[in-house]
Amino acid sequence: MMRIIQRCWAIALVVGAAILGSSTAIAQQAAEPVVERESMSREEYRAARRVARFRRRRIIVNNDGNDKAKPPYTPEDFLASRTSALTDAQVDSIFYCTGVPMHYTHRSRIAEQMGVGDHADVPGKGWVAAFNEMDTDSLEIVVDWCKQNDREVFWSMRMNDRHDSSSRWEYLVTDWKRENPQLLMGTEEGGLPKDFERGAKSWSMMRYDQPEVRDRVFQVIEEVCCNYDVDGIELDFFRHPAFFTEPLKGQPTPQEKLDMMTGLLRRINSMATQVGMERGRPLLIAIRIPDSMDYCKAMGLDVPKWLEEGLVDIVTGAGYFKLEPWENLVATGKKYDVPVYACFAIRRIEANRNPESKADIRVWRGEAYNAWQAGVDGIYLMNRFNPKDPMLQELGDPKKLAKLERTTGTAYYNPKLWSKPQTWVPEGLLYLKDLDAPQLSD
Repeated sequence: MMRIIQRCWAIALVVGAAILGSSTAIAQQAAEPVVERESMSREEYRAARRVARFRRRRIIVNNDGNDKAKPPYTPEDFLASRTSALTDAQVDSIFYCTGVPMHYTHRSRIAEQMGVGDHADVPGKGWVAAFNEMDTDSLEIVVDWCKQNDREVFWSMRMNDRHDSSSRWEYLVTDWKRENPQLLMGTEEGGLPKDFERGAKSWSMMRYDQPEVRDRVFQVIEEVCCNYDVDGIELDFFRHPAFFTEPLKGQPTPQEKLDMMTGLLRRINSMATQVGMERGRPLLIAIRIPDSMDYCKAMGLDVPKWLEEGLVDIVTGAGYFKLEPWENLVATGKKYDVPVYACFAIRRIEANRNPESKADIRVWRGEAYNAWQAGVDGIYLMNRFNPKDPMLQELGDPKKLAKLERTTGTAYYNPKLWSKPQTWVPEGLLYLKDLDAPQLSD
């Protein structure tokens, strides 16, 4: 028998009451709560969760949230820009990002929505209001496409983001951030405090030592889990990797703050488990992190603790930079019985600042082949948006890669890129384990 998840109705009522009259709330109707299948016992859920955890993911594509559509806006045109052509690719999973923290293209009773109301000036987002009129949104459209095309779909949440720290993207700053400067690393007028040694001038990033931040992040995630039929959620801790003030000041992160983030992960896991049991299908939790557990701990992320407690199902390592041989990430996965994925971004492996520029596919083949040989469970692509890109037909098949022309090196970081290991953590380069690894010089 089909039933509505009662937890989700309760959440909607509580949240709706809490935000009535708030200037930070948008006057948009959130998506309807997910209709569940047969509910599951805890034992059934645990078994089903492990099966789902290890499903095939040859290539995961993170849609970076910048979909394009031209008038007249239609779901078909929207999907054509980055999604529809993936039916012919080795992409088994789409991790779909709808924006930056608290500012999204999907409908929410908690966060603010781009392209409508006070945020109608966000460039290229005219389709958001058009889809609202159709009683749908970006996330719902992509989820439906994935279900129809047998693809796994996660909602990807950037756990912090610095884009709105720049005047170039000033339109991304939410009312909530402007009304609550005490919850941020710095101020819009003054930037980061003078005692901050690093952080790339990221004044707008949220402080996770503030209970209000952790509560709001949890509520946004919970709302998506209840209102959209996603297979899981991704907590993207790499875009961008700052959560507490201490690392940006050149100080160690105290244990009490690591415990704060672990507490948030426990809440998210408990909620996802409950929602998954009620809907009769696992709701997985993925994380994307720097690939060094020690570096993560310096940032305030006690990843081994999360894995030991079973709070995480999928681990993706690297992004702007990587710090250790892939074999180390693979060993972590085996130790804690989770699949691990190697993340590639053009800014690291080709030293190109334009993520949508034409790639040297030989480099990508070589990087992917090295990761497969190390034992990863799949490849994760960040900032590659062309659904017809030839690499989507190749990088998910190590046997095919073995026969193709490829380079042999592995790039660890780009010294000319603004986001380097030392940007976020004191003495960040000390966490680089392979000192003989080639670095990009141009």
